[in-house]
Amino acid sequence: MATVFLPSGLASIAGVDQVVIDAPRVAELLSELARRYPALVDRLGGMAVAVDGDIYNDPDYVPIRADSEVYLIPRIAGG
Repeated sequence: MATVFLPSGLASIAGVDQVVIDAPRVAELLSELARRYPALVDRLGGMAVAVDGDIYNDPDYVPIRADSEVYLIPRIAGG
C-alpha cells in the first residue's frame, strides 16, 4: 500500500500527517482520502501530487505501486 504524506495544512485538518492507502492510480487514492477525511474534500483539488519523486499537476491517471511514496503539495500561484 502506498504511503501518502500530507502537508501541514491538511494534516492539521485530518489529524494525521501520513496515511497508507491501497489504490491503483492517484484518482482513486484521492477519492479514498476524501472518503476517510471528508473535511479535506474542498482542499484536495488544489494540490499537485508527487509520486516517487516526480511532481504532477494533473495526476489522476498516474499509476501507484504498492511501495510508492505520494506527497500532496500545495500549488503556488504566481504571476
